[in-house]
Amino acid sequence: MNNKTRVLHVIGGGEFGGAEQHILNLLSSVPGDEIEAQVVCFYDSVFAGKLREAGIPVVALSQYGRFDVRLLGGLSQVIRKYQPDIVHSHGVKANLFARLASIRKVPAILTTVHSYLRYDYVHPLAFLIVSILEKATRPLNDYYIAVSAAIRNILHKEGIQDEKISLIYNGIQIAPFRQTEQRDTDRARLLSEWGLPPDTLVYGTVARFVPVKGLTYMIEAFAETAKRLAPAPCHLVMVGDGPERQLLEETAQRLGVGDQVVFTGFRNDIPACLHAFDTFVMSSLHEGLAYTILEAVASEVPVVATAVGGIKEFVDDEETGLLVPSASVSELAQAMLRFAEDPALRARLSAAAFRKLLQSYTIEQMTAQTVDLYHSLAKKKPDRSVNP
Repeated sequence: MNNKTRVLHVIGGGEFGGAEQHILNLLSSVPGDEIEAQVVCFYDSVFAGKLREAGIPVVALSQYGRFDVRLLGGLSQVIRKYQPDIVHSHGVKANLFARLASIRKVPAILTTVHSYLRYDYVHPLAFLIVSILEKATRPLNDYYIAVSAAIRNILHKEGIQDEKISLIYNGIQIAPFRQTEQRDTDRARLLSEWGLPPDTLVYGTVARFVPVKGLTYMIEAFAETAKRLAPAPCHLVMVGDGPERQLLEETAQRLGVGDQVVFTGFRNDIPACLHAFDTFVMSSLHEGLAYTILEAVASEVPVVATAVGGIKEFVDDEETGLLVPSASVSELAQAMLRFAEDPALRARLSAAAFRKLLQSYTIEQMTAQTVDLYHSLAKKKPDRSVNP
C-alpha cells in the first residue's frame, strides 16, 4: 500500500526565476519515502528541461496557447490521472487554472506566494485583471505559504486569515556555492571569457531583466561609482535575460559605461559566476525573498541591496550587508563605493551573513517545514463543500 503524500505542483514555467528555482530545490530534497511529486508546466522551456535532468516527473501542457481556455481541461485530465492529495500552485496563472481544475477532485489546494502582484504587473489594466482573477478564486484555496513575513503581511491585508498561512523562508543547497577551492579558478576563467582585466573590481547581479528588478537604477549607480573609482578598473556583470535587455544595454551606452557593463545572458553556472564577483548588487523595487541574495551569501560575496520586501528580513543594514532605499541611485552608488574602498567591511558583513544563512535559510529547513505542512493538509482533507 502506498502511504506517500502525493503532491502535484502547477506553474507556468515559461521562464526560470525564483519560483522555478524554489520548486527545483524543494523536489530535489523531499524524502522520497514520504512524498511523491510531479510538476505540471504550461510551457516546455528551460525549467521543464531542468526538472527532467533532475529526474523529477514533469508534464508540459505546451500544446495550448497562452490564453487557451482548453488548458483547464488539459490540467483537469492530469489531475484525474495523477489523483494528488495536494495541488500546489505557484504564480497567478497557475493559481487560477489549478484552483478551477481541482474543484471537488483534490483534498487540498495550496499556493506559495513568491512575490507581490502589484510589482509583477506594471500595466494598470493587467494588474487589475490578474488581481480580480486571483481574488475571485481564493475561496477555492485551502492554504498559503508565504516566503517572507513581508508577503505574509500582504496576504493579511488582503483578507487571508492567519491560520491559513505558513511562513516558510526560501532555502538553498549551500554545497554548490561553497567550492572555495575553485574560487580563484572560476574567477580567472570567467574574467577571461568576459574580456575583463584580472585586477578589475567586479560588481555583479543575477536577475530576470524585468521592471521590478530596478536594473536601470543599478546601471546608473554603477556609472556614478565607476567615475569616482577611475582610473581604477571596475565592471558590472549582469547575469540573466529578459524583455528589458535592450533598454539596459542602451542605458549603459548612454551613460558612457557600455564597455564596462557585461551582459552575459542566461547561464547555468551561477555558482561560478558568483565566485567571480567582489560585490553582489540587488536593486529591486520589491522582492518576496530573492534566492540570488542567499546564493551570493553562500558564496561569501557581500551584498548591497534595496530595503524592500523580504530582503529586509535577511539583510540587516551594517550587519549582514548594506541596505539602501529603492530607486535611489545616489545612495546605491554610495554603498557600492563603500565596499570598493573597504575590503575589511566586505569580509566582515559577508561572514555574518553566512552565519545567518545557516540559521534559517537552508534547503533542509525549508524542505522539512514544507513536508510537515503537506502531511498536515493531506491528513485534514479540508471540506470543500463550504467553498463557492
